[in-house]
Amino acid sequence: MKIGEFAKACGTKISVLRHYDREKLLEPNFIDKFSGYRYYTSEQILVFYRINALKKAGFSLQEIKEIISGKKSDSEINAIFLQKEKEFLDTLENLKEAKLIMTKLNISFSNNTAVIKRRKDDNPADLCTVAETEIKAAEYQRISQYTVNDSEIFCKVVKLVDEIAQPKKYIPFINDEKVIGKWEVKGVYAVKEDYLQNIFCDNTGFYGGDVKYLYFLPDGEEYWGYSWTKGYFISNSYLSGCIYNEYEVEEKSDGTYMLISLRDTEVCRGGEPTYLLLKKYDNVRYSAESIARKDDINKPFISDERIIGKWMAHSFLCNKADFTQKQESIDELYFKEVEFFADGNSRCVYEDAVFEGENTVVWTKNFLLRKWNWSACEYEIRTVDGKDYMIIEWKSGDYRYGGHDTNYYVFTRA
Repeated sequence: MKIGEFAKACGTKISVLRHYDREKLLEPNFIDKFSGYRYYTSEQILVFYRINALKKAGFSLQEIKEIISGKKSDSEINAIFLQKEKEFLDTLENLKEAKLIMTKLNISFSNNTAVIKRRKDDNPADLCTVAETEIKAAEYQRISQYTVNDSEIFCKVVKLVDEIAQPKKYIPFINDEKVIGKWEVKGVYAVKEDYLQNIFCDNTGFYGGDVKYLYFLPDGEEYWGYSWTKGYFISNSYLSGCIYNEYEVEEKSDGTYMLISLRDTEVCRGGEPTYLLLKKYDNVRYSAESIARKDDINKPFISDERIIGKWMAHSFLCNKADFTQKQESIDELYFKEVEFFADGNSRCVYEDAVFEGENTVVWTKNFLLRKWNWSACEYEIRTVDGKDYMIIEWKSGDYRYGGHDTNYYVFTRA
């Protein structure tokens, strides 16, 4: 049947069929090379219905193409459906949470107490969920469980301040074989009592969802500012150096769990520890190099006369689109200067360290190659009002270990 007849039989538009043809999703059975007419068979009506059903279910055209290609086994297709179902359930939960957050809460803070007014028909759990967000937004930390009565809900809170330097200490490494491996982040609890009752778990991830897994590497090897020694998960603070967060490990029927008393967030702001729950994922003896995201740093040297010489830091960008000519104080910037030598060598100055030498950092046209952390940082030069600005990728631990997009530094000629 011609495309018009086929469209009518399927209850769709000709333009939709032409789009599916271009996407190689539902191609005509035959195209007359003289007239260009597209012809379909009645058997292809079922194919269209399947495509339409998958589309209504929220699958993208690319996903649909994979499902109906015939290359996937039944178990693989089932796995795709289970993943899509999980995504929908997650979206539904997020929708419920967003709806709650949009609810206006009658909350007040006084005498280190948060008080939430309630009516008898209000659901206490829903009000507490909204309160979690509003307490944080007001720069408070909840430090007790909620108490509920007929007219109000209240909890103890502490007002957070700017980061305060903590006493510095050093604990030597002691091995703890049972913690080596990969751990899945299950969530963060405001107080330990919440963990014991498994309520009000912030399961969006560590540091707002940025970290889904943590690694305890053999010999306490550091990566992304994290390391460990027996009894302590160690995190680095700009002001306080190493912060020792106590952990305890517990065997449960469904696996091994670790509860970490976190001191590197709220405690550094005048608050109390929160509690991070991890579940053992595997016992693999990873290394920092094995888990890092690595770029191709073995690029041949090609000269670029435009960048030879010394460049001084100008500003830091989250995205290139944020670029302006406004200069930041160099004291506030971690990456201070970079020099490109004519032979392909380079020298980078960071806060309190200098990196140089052909086995550490070199360059080639369009890239600064930081060999010590396997990152190829692409640069570009923009000339604005007669002044050259070099914008270069900043591939920090967030990029190498967290899977984030790169940030950028801006430099000007020294």
